[in-house]
Amino acid sequence: MRIKTFACVVAAVLTALTPVPAAYSQNYNLPDLGAAGGATLSPLEERKMGEQIMQEVRADPDYLSDSESSEYLQRLGYKLVSAGPSNPYTFTFFPVRDSSINAFALPGGFVAVFTGLFVAAQNESELASVLAHEIAHVQQRHIARMLESQKGNLAWTIASLLVAVLAARAGSGDGAAAAVVGTQAAMAQKTLSFSRDAEREADRVGFQSLVKAGFDPRGMEDFFHKLDLNSRIYEGPRAAPAYLRTHPLTIDRISEAQNRSRLSKPVNHKDSLDFFLIRARMRVLQADRQQGWIDAQKYFKEEIKTAKGYDLAANHYGMAVALQKMHRPAEALKEAELAKSIAGTKSTILDKLISELTFAAGQRDRGIQLAKQTFDASPTSQLALLNYADLLYRSKKYNETVNLMRKQHALSKQTPLYQSILGRCYEALGKKSLSHQAIGEMYALNGEKVAAIQQFSIAQRSNDGDFYTMSEIDARLRQLRKEVDEDKKYK
Repeated sequence: MRIKTFACVVAAVLTALTPVPAAYSQNYNLPDLGAAGGATLSPLEERKMGEQIMQEVRADPDYLSDSESSEYLQRLGYKLVSAGPSNPYTFTFFPVRDSSINAFALPGGFVAVFTGLFVAAQNESELASVLAHEIAHVQQRHIARMLESQKGNLAWTIASLLVAVLAARAGSGDGAAAAVVGTQAAMAQKTLSFSRDAEREADRVGFQSLVKAGFDPRGMEDFFHKLDLNSRIYEGPRAAPAYLRTHPLTIDRISEAQNRSRLSKPVNHKDSLDFFLIRARMRVLQADRQQGWIDAQKYFKEEIKTAKGYDLAANHYGMAVALQKMHRPAEALKEAELAKSIAGTKSTILDKLISELTFAAGQRDRGIQLAKQTFDASPTSQLALLNYADLLYRSKKYNETVNLMRKQHALSKQTPLYQSILGRCYEALGKKSLSHQAIGEMYALNGEKVAAIQQFSIAQRSNDGDFYTMSEIDARLRQLRKEVDEDKKYK
């Protein structure tokens, strides 16, 4: 399955079924329009649904498991979430490798941002305006309200999303999308105005968050103008930019964005260094082959001739990332160090790259030392933690890696990644029970309880842990078996 196909499937179903919102207030004190959906789908149930879908998304080759962009998105996203209306959601923002200008929200607060959107954004306020819009879709409970309107078909609606994902993963590809979209064609036509109303509501709520978070109010208007300009060169709706296909842009939406930004107090927002760095990084990671990295390198070489300030630093950083992908660490290190000297300010993203390039260039101890300094300076940064842990692990310092992971506070122990790191370290140390216990927890956290039981059973049979460890394994195994039995009864 390709994620862009999946995005179309989800967007088509959700857009087609979105109900008519309540009347809108003309000021920014909008009512809580999401309450109506609460009786059908609780936020917890919505999150579980999103997590099920995310299992498929994470297995897709276009899903970008990239610490730098994920940490930046999470920081930017929560700046907007905290400025918006109160809500019960835990948001997760993640990047997708695709040159389309697109983003989409899944049930429960999962928000995808395509690499093409990063590259197209001229400033941080434009990028933030799209995130704010997607966050508003979740905060206003558009998905829950859609399901409320489908009372008799709730199970079918949820299943249609999951079946489409599974079918596409099995090789059906666009056929899965066609099946779902085709089934919903009549309903989509009937409720087109509803989806437009939902988009307008997300614009209004998102704009309020954008302004409160300190971004330039013109960000949303400028992004709309960019989409409108780009769409004019296309001949039909199927060829239009991806964001327009899943987020219909109307004259009313453009006009309202103009009015809101022009009635707001001007804000001279200074784009962060990290925005420039991540935009350059996404230009490189958007490609997954040598030629794409060579093209990115050529682009940065041209930009360096006229760029200044943070933009110049970011172009040198982009050069470093492209060279790193092409396995040229010594050249990449020179570019990264030049980027840092030009930036003239602290950046965990730059420091992380310099430490791993130093390590890759043969100065292993120095690379680990730099990684430790970066982590000590930013102890709550997952990016800094994972880099330090990775370099320790690659140097076969497994006990040090375990001690680091157990003492740190940047990554929750209730995450698959944390358990995966522990599992690999314990395996290398020959501690079988502890290794299978950690891998079992990783599977359990991913919702794969049967696989988790298998790992805990192996851990139990290995029986090489202390009394406390083996007691923990026995108790967890009983608990998982009970949960699986209950799940079977429920189904």
